[in-house]
Amino acid sequence: MATVTVSNHVDAPVEQVFRVFTDIEHGPEHVGGIKNVEMLTPGVVHLGSRWRETRDVLGRTDSAEMEITAFELNRMYTITHHKAGVKIDTTFWFEPERDGTKVSVEFELDGGGVPPGMLAPLGWAIGGKVERVLSEDLVDLKHSVEG
Repeated sequence: MATVTVSNHVDAPVEQVFRVFTDIEHGPEHVGGIKNVEMLTPGVVHLGSRWRETRDVLGRTDSAEMEITAFELNRMYTITHHKAGVKIDTTFWFEPERDGTKVSVEFELDGGGVPPGMLAPLGWAIGGKVERVLSEDLVDLKHSVEG
């Protein structure tokens, strides 16, 4: 497994931050790298919600079907998708702070049946790039919440 974590402070209450971060349908309005979102599950985002997301990833356009696989209102949620036999989980954590909310994003690759020795170089090779993309997404979302 390979894991990358980034955090940032958002000057708004947890409920407001969580609401914007889980506004998946309007993702392209909040995150510069997201080009399109097609909701596959109607209604408010919840455990089991699915969508197809198209975004610029490391200089190329890529689409993936995403699903919310863990969800605790105003506390956390996990987005899971699969690419080339690798399971990718991105978990967002929301912690109230005196003057706003600490948001942490954890990106984790799980190769399942892929031997660990084969996944380790992939994690090392893309770790810095993933950290940059997550940080940029987090800043975009922060700006969307704070106005």
